[in-house]
Amino acid sequence: MFGKKSPLVKRLTDCGKKALRLGVEQLQPRKPYINWARAVQDCVETQPPKGYGFHLIRGLGGHGYGRRLHGPPFIANTVPTHAGEWPDALALAEPGTLLAVEPMIAVGTPQTIQPKKQWPVFTQDGSLAVHYEHDVLIGENGPIVLTDGLQDVNDVVPG
Repeated sequence: MFGKKSPLVKRLTDCGKKALRLGVEQLQPRKPYINWARAVQDCVETQPPKGYGFHLIRGLGGHGYGRRLHGPPFIANTVPTHAGEWPDALALAEPGTLLAVEPMIAVGTPQTIQPKKQWPVFTQDGSLAVHYEHDVLIGENGPIVLTDGLQDVNDVVPG
């Protein structure tokens, strides 16, 4: 950690970690991926006291991987608002599927800019944002977090 967490940064990092945990709990075998998005979006975007009142970055999300780093299925962090927005939303999580799930949360606008059309991505208004990620294997009895413990690593906060 480079800087000290302000109360807002603490709330934002707590939100990111909680949304990730709640979303992973929903990655159950033979259940639709949209359950992930419902849990994450409810935690992040619902106003306090139930949620945090922040914004998820639409269009960015997690993915499957195996022979390719960014393979199917795409795992959106938000519930689709129109047909075709997220084709994998109702696909079922099958045992043996390996996923990277990664909510990206902003304090201000959920709009982003990518100056060179590649990483890094910035919020359009320059507001604070967090990005947490876990690698998850869909097991026969539920999700297995392969990166468990990373949520306990100190956050890097610009000073």
